[in-house]
Amino acid sequence: MTTLQTLRRFALAAGTAIALLATACSGPASPDPKTPDNTAEAAGAAAPDFTLPALDGSTVHLSDYKGKVVLIDFWSTTCDPCLAAMPHLVDLYKKNKEKGFVILAISLDGPESRAAVSSVAHDKEMIFPVLLDEETSVVAQFNPKREMPYSVLVAKDGTVAWKRAGYQPGSEATVTAEVEKALAK
Repeated sequence: MTTLQTLRRFALAAGTAIALLATACSGPASPDPKTPDNTAEAAGAAAPDFTLPALDGSTVHLSDYKGKVVLIDFWSTTCDPCLAAMPHLVDLYKKNKEKGFVILAISLDGPESRAAVSSVAHDKEMIFPVLLDEETSVVAQFNPKREMPYSVLVAKDGTVAWKRAGYQPGSEATVTAEVEKALAK
């Protein structure tokens, strides 16, 4: 086998591995916002309250934000689509925080990854609460399939307004529209 053949086989294997990781990380390749998997199964149902430690050492309860629109974003430091979506979420937060909008970024990384979570939160300028679900109790309630990224929009009255799995370039418009619709109510 020549060196060129070896390199081609390696490149093919690496490409396959990357594609598999991306699929495992982001869920469906092209989520359709109209399908049941990407909307709240029980639209209008109360979002379950939770308590999680934040990266800054505080403790956060979802119920602390009643009366605000809350986007819960499940993500991981090893999920490329999650990291690709983060700059949009930061911009969305900056644009709407004065209108009563909050993002709770829930890291699904384990306890051994706390330093990596802190580093990514700093690098991505995540100026909203970054929460640690190291025991996976909250993800089990909202996102039992552990899809990433996974977003849950909670309305001002504490009910689930919208859910979505995955991220594709261009899906920012859908997220922005859903947040603006919830803020207008």
